[in-house]
Amino acid sequence: MIDSYTELIPEYISKEEFFRFGLEKTIYIPDEQVKLEWEKLKKSITNNKEVFMRGHKGSVENRMFLDFYRQVLKNERVKKDPSNSQNPSKIIESLTGYKKSKDLKNYQLASIFGCSRNIYTFCAPWNIVFVPNILDPFLNVDANSEMAKEYQILFKQHSYEKFKPYIDEYNEIVGSQHFQRKIDEYFTQQYDHSINDKEVIARVEKIISEEIAPIKL
Repeated sequence: MIDSYTELIPEYISKEEFFRFGLEKTIYIPDEQVKLEWEKLKKSITNNKEVFMRGHKGSVENRMFLDFYRQVLKNERVKKDPSNSQNPSKIIESLTGYKKSKDLKNYQLASIFGCSRNIYTFCAPWNIVFVPNILDPFLNVDANSEMAKEYQILFKQHSYEKFKPYIDEYNEIVGSQHFQRKIDEYFTQQYDHSINDKEVIARVEKIISEEIAPIKL
């Protein structure tokens, strides 16, 4: 298989230089703003204020996610993001001072660790960045080349170290026995009493187990 990036990069720029370019030109929210915005997000979740998640393609799945947050986190004001990127974009533009349509060209919004249906991470200031468009083949969810895998690992490690206190705090929240027990209880109830199709319940349970979980490298 011929990989055009593998063909290009060693010929005109070393892999190490290209990776360094990617890390240095990625635009992160400043740490002092991350701290304030993260505290704001946590309080919004626990105090039943408006928070957002990425929508699911299926309407039944969306209703289940909203019900999950109502019952497990006692938040009745979770909403689907209108464009699946509107609110993260607002946050990063506000906190960095860069607007894609005005200050940046050939940059795009990216989620470092994914987990877009998780209200703790979808708009988490430590999880959203602007990356140069040229990195899309390396960070796209469908990227599967060896070079892409290598850069993804490097990118996540770099970002984890940069925002470690906040990510560790998030891990403590969703990794606690109390939180995990509430998730288990919710799905036990769903399988026993819900009118929803068991296959739909299983799909949502799988997504939640993958996305509302500690971040591990």
